[in-house]
This record gives sequence, structure tokens and C-alpha cells, in this order.
Amino acid sequence: MLIISFDAVGDSEFERLLEYPAFKAFSKQASVFRSVPTLPVSNTYPVHVSVVTGVMPYLHGVVSNTARFPVKHPEWNSRESSIRVETLWQAAAGQGLKTAAVFWPVTAFSKTIRYNIPEVLPKHGKSQVFASLRAGSKFLQIKMLLRYGKMLDGIKQPNLDDFATACMADILRAKKPGLAFVHLTAYDALCHKNGRGSDVLDTALESLDRNLAVLLEAAGENTDVLIFSDHGQKNVHTYLEPNRILVETGLLSMGLERYIPGESGCFIECCAGTAFFHAGSLPAGKVDELREYIEHSEGFRRFLTDAEMLASGYEGVPFGFCAKEGYCYAAFAPGYMADHGYPADMHDYKVFYMARGFGLPPGLSKRGGSLLDIAPLAASRLGIEL
Repeated sequence: MLIISFDAVGDSEFERLLEYPAFKAFSKQASVFRSVPTLPVSNTYPVHVSVVTGVMPYLHGVVSNTARFPVKHPEWNSRESSIRVETLWQAAAGQGLKTAAVFWPVTAFSKTIRYNIPEVLPKHGKSQVFASLRAGSKFLQIKMLLRYGKMLDGIKQPNLDDFATACMADILRAKKPGLAFVHLTAYDALCHKNGRGSDVLDTALESLDRNLAVLLEAAGENTDVLIFSDHGQKNVHTYLEPNRILVETGLLSMGLERYIPGESGCFIECCAGTAFFHAGSLPAGKVDELREYIEHSEGFRRFLTDAEMLASGYEGVPFGFCAKEGYCYAAFAPGYMADHGYPADMHDYKVFYMARGFGLPPGLSKRGGSLLDIAPLAASRLGIEL
């Protein structure tokens, strides 16, 4: 079984993908589920962990891409130990299946992925190669770097996806894992940088199709293959830094690359399309004042519902809120042209998944469903319990 992530390729891009040969041919062999709601919070790491566990973030524990406190270069939640429940690869390994992953989120320092090239973002100023070697299968990564490293240009895309694909194709042919995962991020990276609607995104879609063809050839016709997208993106014209509200009221101080907590310990955690107010020891009356201030601030769309707060893992946090289209929340504005992290009800923000094999009929086409269906579908097909 091979599970492929097309990061940030929303359902609205599906028709464009059908213009490319490998994707079009695969869609005819697969069952296709479109107009699928994304999951809270709709950022890469929480959604990917939900896909491999079958549960919402409040259960698996990975609620954000990065550490919560607002700093310019936060640490990413890359470690497998951050996941509080069993994953597909852990269940598969427990049944004696060989597992492999290339650039899959939250797999760093995995004890159960036999062939692991993890997605690791090193601390600011540290070596990417050293961080990756420490966190994954050291000798495998050295071998892949020697064999395919010439494809790389730092983390530039689509070079990075080409490298990931070459590594996974090599692993599929040589190691024959029973369950493999690969994360392709060219569309996400180029959409952040250039915005939706940019001609540059044709390069990303072309690379996804090219790399899909390579992966399918390496996997073989008898391998079950599932492709999914985790979230869409929305164009952004204004990044907002809501912690400046707390600075203005004396509740936080601001350094060059980090906010400095005040006596109460309150801060606003920014997750792009959404943000969450952590009150610390701030009195309830002051929390209410800040809530009202935020409600009337620029770019505010609405407060998150109790159900959204629970599902996203933020139950107990006084309130969360989301931005209008065109706006995003950040600790320090990254200058992207597009971003994600919005609630699932955002317009033109649905995703898709498609499965070849899995006991599903080719040519089936449905609307709706859930990304949480993927893990139990895969577990059932592999004959494992999750």
C-alpha cells in the first residue's frame, strides 16, 4: 500500500489535475471522493496525523504545525512522540509489515518506520542535513543523498518533490515495504510564495503528475494506492499580528524575534487562518474585554464554535477566532501570497481523496465523506486493527 499526500491541492484544483496524463489515468482506475471537508485546524501537521490515526486532533494531540508561543522561528512539531494514539505505521509494524516514509509529517525519531526520511525543519541557523540524519534512517538517507542529491537545490520546489519521489521509488523497488507514505509539497510551497491563480502553479501541477507516474510505476499495478489533499489555500493581502494588541495593553513585550510573556502569561497563538487566545492567569473580566476588542478588529470573521474548539484540541482555551478571506494571523508576518489554517466552512476550501484498490470499485465518484475515513479503510485492507 502506498499513500501519497498532495499538500494544499484543494478540490478546486481537481479539474486542472485531470488535464495531466498520469492523474487522469489514475482517476479512471480509482474511486474518487470530492468536496470533502478539511479538518481542524486545517494546517499540514494536524491533518496528516488525523489521516494516519483516524481521529481528530483533540485525541491525537498534534493540534498545530509549530510550538504555541509566538516567536519568529518556532520549533516544528516533527517528533513521532508528539502523537498520543496509534498510527497506521505503528499498527502495521506490530503485525510484521515493513514500513517506509519520505518527508511525511511528524515522523522524526520514529521507532517503527523502518525506512524513514522524515520531514524535519531544523532550528533557525542549524544544518538541514544534520537534523534530517539525526531524526531518520541515517544510512538510508546518506545513500539517497549520494544517489539523488544532485536533484536538490536547498528546499526549492519542485526539486524537493523530485528528490522525495526518487527516494520513495528506490525504496519501493529495493525494499518492497508493505506500507509506504510520501508527502509532496511543491504546490503548497509555490502557492504560498506566488498565490492562487499564478501561472507558476502549473509547474507544481506538472511536477505532481510527473512524480505520480514515477511512483505508480515503482509501486506496480498490484499495489493499493491512495492520494489525498489535506487543505486548500486562500490568497492573502494582509497579515495581522494580533499579539500587538496585547503589547499595546502591556500584557506582552516584543523583542526582535519573539514576544516576551508578561506576568499573566497570556498570549495569542496564530495558526494562519485561525488564532487562539491563551489567557494564563488573566482575570475573566479582562479576557472579555479583549474578546470584544478582537471581535471589532480588522480582518475578524467570527469566533470558533465550542465544537470546533473541542475538535481542534483547544477546549479549555477561552476562545478562538478566524480571519476573513484575504487576511491571516501570524506572530511575525511571513509575507506569503496565500495561506491556510481556516475553518472547514471557508468558501472554496474543500479537499479530495482517491483510492485505487482497497476493495473499492474503479470509476466510483462521490461527493462528501471525511479524511478520517482513510485510516480505517487502510487498516481494514491491510488486515490490521488500529
